[in-house]
Amino acid sequence: MHWLAKYKVAIGVNLLLFSLILLISFAWQSAPLRIEGIDTARLLHYSVHIIIIPIICIYLPLKYIRQKYSSGKRAYLAGLVLCVLAGLISATYTHTISVPGSFLFKIEGGTKQVDDPDYVQGSDTNSYMALTITTSVSGYDKPPGPLYFYVEAFLHSILYCLYMLCYLQAFGILHKHKLKEQLKQQQLDVLQYQLNPHFLFNSLNSIRGMLYEDVGEAKKLLLEFRQLFKHHFDNKRHCIALKQEILLCRHYLKLEKVRFEERLNVDISVPDACEAMLVPSMSIFTLIENAIKHGIAQIPQGGTIAISVHQQAKKLCISVCNPINLSARQADGTRTGLTNLESRLALLYRDNFTINSERTNDQFRVELQIPIKKDKSGE
Repeated sequence: MHWLAKYKVAIGVNLLLFSLILLISFAWQSAPLRIEGIDTARLLHYSVHIIIIPIICIYLPLKYIRQKYSSGKRAYLAGLVLCVLAGLISATYTHTISVPGSFLFKIEGGTKQVDDPDYVQGSDTNSYMALTITTSVSGYDKPPGPLYFYVEAFLHSILYCLYMLCYLQAFGILHKHKLKEQLKQQQLDVLQYQLNPHFLFNSLNSIRGMLYEDVGEAKKLLLEFRQLFKHHFDNKRHCIALKQEILLCRHYLKLEKVRFEERLNVDISVPDACEAMLVPSMSIFTLIENAIKHGIAQIPQGGTIAISVHQQAKKLCISVCNPINLSARQADGTRTGLTNLESRLALLYRDNFTINSERTNDQFRVELQIPIKKDKSGE
């Protein structure tokens, strides 16, 4: 249910409070673990004071105010007014519907009697008022005066102020976290839109060149390009299953195979157990595109691009290896793909990823390690 997910934090906190109220509502005796039963009056009164009144008088109005007004100062000022109102309602409850003094504490006062040990003959200190922490719901021994009501209302308001401050702080932290997530998604979207036109432009160049040489082959290119274009519009996720990523790479490699013919060979090794694991969309694609541009395209006889995936502890390791021509001039490029990939990895995994490259003789190898996450969508 949508409302259950939306208010799960508030529901969880109130269930915890109710559990505590239920626990202290048992009538304990002096012997260890001796329980006589549950005091239903105490359970009812505590639930009204600690759950129902704060929800109705503080939580719901503040939630509305926070949604309508973005000013935090206005929310705090409104919260103080609501706490005073809640304190008055709570004190009214203890003096009308409930028995006076049924809250967590009660105010006691009066005049000390002569037989009282603390009684001092002829002293003004014989009049007293005290705050008593109690779990009793028996109420006052005698009807309290108006002063007791206002003192209780003030003390209840202070407790509700603590509730209000805790709520606003928690709301602020959650809201800040939500804004960070939204900003991260927007940044990922910008990078995604930057990357997709990049490879679409390269693919269109390949098709344009083939149109003048072989119309039949150009049709094949258009068919593969259609699949790439379909992915561009259908994929709205920043992480996809490895199986989908490899399928996308195969479409691109078929397109490039027509252009490079026998110069381009591919060796893909992906265990079945890893196919459902999530990888950043177009991450392997970017590494392959880089291997073709700076490797295969620079070697007259071509070579083999080796793509391998394996699981190492709690990491998914992806490596792309390609031959290089040490004497060839460095291919022109803006490093859009690799820079884009590194930026997306940092947003998705923070510091919990590594991307390393090494050059050995005539081979260039890039290895990417990311945390293991499985695709639960079943797509």
